[in-house]
Amino acid sequence: MDKKKFTILLSYAVVMTGLLLLTFGAEWNPSNYSYSLNNETMVIEKGLAQEVEEVSVGNRMNDVLRYTLAVSAEQQQWRIDVTVIGILLPFLLLLFIPDLRPLKKHLSTRWYVTIVLAILVVYAAYSVPNHISNINEVHEQVSRLLE
Repeated sequence: MDKKKFTILLSYAVVMTGLLLLTFGAEWNPSNYSYSLNNETMVIEKGLAQEVEEVSVGNRMNDVLRYTLAVSAEQQQWRIDVTVIGILLPFLLLLFIPDLRPLKKHLSTRWYVTIVLAILVVYAAYSVPNHISNINEVHEQVSRLLE
């Protein structure tokens, strides 16, 4: 394996291993909040350092359900993003090595770059607003629970 292929493969492995460990190992998402339920108590965890707040569920079940729904929506969107990153990253990395580029017989380099970047921009235009609204909802629900 030549040096260019090894660099692409290593770059992909490092980025995806980091994302997968962060997402599934540390259960991180861009809202920076997670939770666990213990009998009548909900533990709200913030950040990787796990700042912890405990909330009594009791008669606040509606607020608890809204919070869990908001966090679940953000986690789901982040997992979709990690999947899309895993699919698009090789195409982005191959922009730097034209000899290994897929479809090089059928697409010129300009078209390949244009198509890959267009897909990236369209997905970002879909994903970023979803993250912003989900994160705002999570923060609103956390504020409501911690009142």
